Amino acid sequence: MIAERAEVAVGTVYNHFVDKRALILELLAETDREHADPVVAGLDPATWRGRRDPREITRALIDAIFHGQSRQPGIQRILWARYFKDPDFEAPFEAVRARIRRAIVEFVDAVDEQGLLRPGVDREMAPFVILNAVQWNATQAYFRGDARFLDAAAAATAEMVALYLFRAAGRRRAPVRTSRRG
Repeated sequence: MIAERAEVAVGTVYNHFVDKRALILELLAETDREHADPVVAGLDPATWRGRRDPREITRALIDAIFHGQSRQPGIQRILWARYFKDPDFEAPFEAVRARIRRAIVEFVDAVDEQGLLRPGVDREMAPFVILNAVQWNATQAYFRGDARFLDAAAAATAEMVALYLFRAAGRRRAPVRTSRRG
């Protein structure tokens, strides 16, 4: 299918990749760039601090993640299947997930600095919980094949994350002033 889509011979594809597995690993890297890069960039406090409400950022990113499931769904299925079957896929998958978790940590820190973090949020578990809830819900909603269901699931997931992460509207504490030392 790849050779056909690229309008080249199958042998030409294998001039660039040792085998099908190497090709699929490259697809994982491309999927990382296509799906994870915008999420990491969107969570970066430098892109929104002082200009946009982090609640708005959260809703927009979750919506984008849900609707991004429709891009190359066949490849995503293959990659997830490999993740569970082939140990060499675990490290690159987990590297992508670690990048997103780090971005979530920075986002949570910035939300806290603005006095918007809900009291009692377990800051070590928050990146795990948020990433897995959003990823699982997005995948499952996409597989339902109904655009209205996908929209509703995205909105409900965004609301769930907002309730988990943010203080109730109007209940803002003074921002924490901390110095960061490298």
